[in-house]
Formats: sequence, structure tokens, C-alpha cells
Amino acid sequence: MKKVAILTTFFEASSGYSLIAVAETQIKMLLEAGYDPAVIVQENFRQSGMWREEMLDLRPVVPQLHLQSGIADDFEERVDRIYKALKVGLHDADVCITHDIMLQKFYKEHNIAVRRLAKLHPEILWLHFLHSCPTPADVTEYPENCRYTPPPGYLVYPNASDKAMVCNTYGLAGQEQRVVPNRASHSIDPLAIWDYDKLTRDIVDKFDLPGGEVTAVYPVRLDRGKQPEKVIRLMAGVHKAGYDPRLLVIDWQSSGKHFQEYIDELMTLADDLGIGGKVAFTSRLDDRANQGVPRHIVTELMDLSNIYVHPSRVETYSLVTHEAILRGKLAVLNHDFPAARELFGENAIYMDFGSDRNSRSYGSEEQIFWNNEAYRLIAELRQNRALWAQTQARREWSPGAMWRDFERLLYLETP
Repeated sequence: MKKVAILTTFFEASSGYSLIAVAETQIKMLLEAGYDPAVIVQENFRQSGMWREEMLDLRPVVPQLHLQSGIADDFEERVDRIYKALKVGLHDADVCITHDIMLQKFYKEHNIAVRRLAKLHPEILWLHFLHSCPTPADVTEYPENCRYTPPPGYLVYPNASDKAMVCNTYGLAGQEQRVVPNRASHSIDPLAIWDYDKLTRDIVDKFDLPGGEVTAVYPVRLDRGKQPEKVIRLMAGVHKAGYDPRLLVIDWQSSGKHFQEYIDELMTLADDLGIGGKVAFTSRLDDRANQGVPRHIVTELMDLSNIYVHPSRVETYSLVTHEAILRGKLAVLNHDFPAARELFGENAIYMDFGSDRNSRSYGSEEQIFWNNEAYRLIAELRQNRALWAQTQARREWSPGAMWRDFERLLYLETP
């Protein structure tokens, strides 16, 4: 496994600076995949959080300098100090990731030191991440020209739209392959950036709720009048339509024998419909949830879903439906329960779940009925741009989903 170094000029990592967030994402992805990245920081670095020597291979070697946009009187001496520090800090590196070193005018000394080290160690693969849009300029005089000449290795940029501008800035005509569009380092783990409870995180570790395309939580005491089997059938219809469903039933005080038998029955139904791995009950995922979960856990799990289905036969007022709507979920309510239409009106879609006021008989065609309703649900969800964008961000723009696209960079051939 390659030794990856991440070269930064950070003197702290506790602020909200976006470049720190990107570097931290890279570190976490590497650690999660079994790599042991060396993290190069300034010699005066203030250790905090995960950025500590007991947590990382942290190397505080970069000289502390008063950086300036112009040319310092002791410019070459500064370059030499950085060069010597990098020789120490990168002595075992196979790959070196830099952040804005090749872009910012304040890092000209670092820029030239990297180029000198690259000549001494041509075996190192350099990946230079750019975090601002470069501006082409006709500059030929040393040392300002270091920001406009081809660097060692590759330039990594988060979009392909600006690739021509990057190539033009760095004089890479004919070498366009050395500018690599890659957004993986800008991936975001929603469980990492918001302060979710440990129980929420543990439940999600055991059941990949955010990984689904059509995802629902159903907080319920497992009375048969709550009809969770119809949500399962609807999710089976989603699966048959070619989408990936998830249903997490947050069962409350359901440890009695008849409740457990009902859960077994529901799990058997899910298995029979081909979505056994897509349905889970919190009481069976974690012992701490065997009598239910605190209300804030319900809210956090709901945040990681995109629809809320409420097929209950009997209600007076559904607080959880109200909460789901407040959280921005697409609500799917019971048309056969008149109060639902009165209370929530046009702010939901309605399906014929049956109720104590209006019973439903689906006969032998029940699953066909729910398969057809699933198409209506999917159409409604897909045309809600905010919800679908959120769904895509959770599924496809997360570090786990984008890791392979990041890892491939580490095995590019040295140009």
C-alpha cells in the first residue's frame, strides 16, 4: 500500500476554512481504506481534534514564515528552508498531495521548493489540488513564473468545465491529461458534519438508510392498525420499478411476544417480496432501541430519509406526520382517513391504505396495486428537485461512494 503524504501550510485545523475540510476528508478516506497518511503541517501547528500526533502520522516540519504576495529579500533562503523541511517530511512518500501550493501567490517559496524536491525524487507522484480558479498570465520572470509553468505530476481540479483554463494557465497545451477533474475530495459525510447522536450513527452503520434512493422511517408501536405491511409492499413496488428502497421501522415498546411474532411476519413478507435486506427494525438492530428510541433519534433518522409514509387505519392527529412535513419529507398519507385530508390538505400525496371508516380489499392483485402506486410515488419524488438532490448527495456524493474515484488518483503514472 502506498505511503501518501498530504502537504499543507496549516498552522491550525479547528477553523471552518473550507480547504481544511477538504484535507480532512482526504485524511478520513485514506484512514478508512487502511492507508496511513503522513500529514505535513507548519512547525507551530496547534493540534486539536483528529489533527493530533496520537491520531495521525502528523509531521509539523514546514517553517513558519511571514508570507507575502511579493518577493521577500531573503526569498532563496526561505526556499532552502522549506526544501530541507520537505526532504525530512516526505522522506518515505510515494504520493504527495498538495493544496493550493501551485496556485497561490503567497506560496511561491513552497512552490519552488516542491519543484526542486521533485527533481531529486522523480519517483514521487505529485497531485496538486487547486481550490480556486487560476487566471492565465504572461509571466516569464523567476520566481513569479512558478505559478504559470507546468508543475511536477498532476493538477487536480474539482470540475471539468474549467479544464481548458487550467491547462492554459499552466502551459499544458498538448499535455491536457495532466489536469485531472475529480470531485471526490469535496465529498461530504452528513453524519460527520452534523452533530448526530452516537445511537443514530450506530443504527446507520448497521442499516444503510442513506444508501437508498427511496427511503422512509416509520416510528410506530406495532399495532396491526398501523399497517406497516403496506409500507413494505409499497417499497417492494419501488424495488420492482428499478429503484433502491430502504424502510426503517422505529418500533416503540414492542418487545412482547405478539409484537415479536408480528415483526417476524413482516420480515418474512419483506423476504418474500425480495427486499429482505432493505427493511429493518430498530429494536433488532441495537439493544439500546429494544423499547424505542428518544425523540431526537427519530428526528435524526428522519433527516436521513426522503419520504414519510403513514398508512395508519385509526388516528386523531398524527404528530409524526406533522414532524415529517416540518423536516421537508414527501408525505404519503391515507386517503381513506378523512382527517388526514382535512389536516394536511394538498401538502401530501394520498393512497388507498384503508381505514376504520373505509375498508379496502385488494384481492389477489394487492401487490400489483402497490407496484403501480410506487410509480406514482417515484414520479412525485423525482420532480421534487430539492429532495432528489439531497438524496443524490447522500448516496453518490459521500466519501464512501466517491472513494474509488479518489483512490485511482494515487495510482496514476508519474508523467
